[in-house]
Amino acid sequence: MNPQDNRDYERSFQQVEMNLDSRPTQPSLDTQPGQTLYNGFPNSQPMKLLFHQIANWFNTLPTIGKVVVAIAAASIGFSLLRTVLQLVASLISLAILGGMLYFAYKFFISSQSVK
Repeated sequence: MNPQDNRDYERSFQQVEMNLDSRPTQPSLDTQPGQTLYNGFPNSQPMKLLFHQIANWFNTLPTIGKVVVAIAAASIGFSLLRTVLQLVASLISLAILGGMLYFAYKFFISSQSVK
């Protein structure tokens, strides 16, 4: 690594520090009557900052790295989707089984106790 690269890194690091120092502080939690505290997910500053950091990190990756990250993210996303769908299917099956057991109880047990 040559000294020019070091200076470039130091300069970019100083620019990042200046940007962080010049960022406006978070607004206070003092609210007026009728004003809500909930900021909302889409307009949330920390979420926007996190999204920008991830986007910047992703953009700095080489092309093969972007492909690997995209494949990994798709794999994890499909795995989570499959898990949620299996959970929903299990709950539906459990509800159907419970309904069948209830009607079997009503039909067989309740009719025998009346006699």
